[in-house]
Amino acid sequence: MLTSARLITPDGKMIELSPELYRKVQQLLEANRVAAPARNGMAVIRATHGKYAGNTSLTQALLKQKRSETSRENNKLGRRNG
Repeated sequence: MLTSARLITPDGKMIELSPELYRKVQQLLEANRVAAPARNGMAVIRATHGKYAGNTSLTQALLKQKRSETSRENNKLGRRNG
């Protein structure tokens, strides 16, 4: 079952769109899409690189949590299968 497309306005009103009108809206959006320049992305990476250096490693914290969960699961299975 196909449902009609809906456009939600900034003030929260819903407008039903016919399939033809929906395709036209999609074409307009695609035609006006602007690709972000690659250098802008690199500027963000450079600006935030090392931002958390010297703080607790989030990767290490996740690995420690995973080891703890695995240990709990193994203990639980050991008691059950004991």
